[in-house]
Amino acid sequence: MAWRCRRGLLELDLWLGGFLTAHRATLQPCEMAALDRLLELPDMDIIDHLQGRSLASDAAQQALVQRLQYFQAATFLESQ
Repeated sequence: MAWRCRRGLLELDLWLGGFLTAHRATLQPCEMAALDRLLELPDMDIIDHLQGRSLASDAAQQALVQRLQYFQAATFLESQ
């Protein structure tokens, strides 16, 4: 899964890889499945979901996207 979080866009590498490193131990099986489905998408579709320009294809994936968005916001605030 960690290898699949490596993407063509550095921003996605940091966002997805950082999230997985920080939360791997606490992800539920349904969240891992949602992450797996998310990683099947092209990079630009993932970025659109994460930046709120489009919605994920199902409720579990959308919940994961929201968790990823919260992680990104919290990480940004910590760096300030």
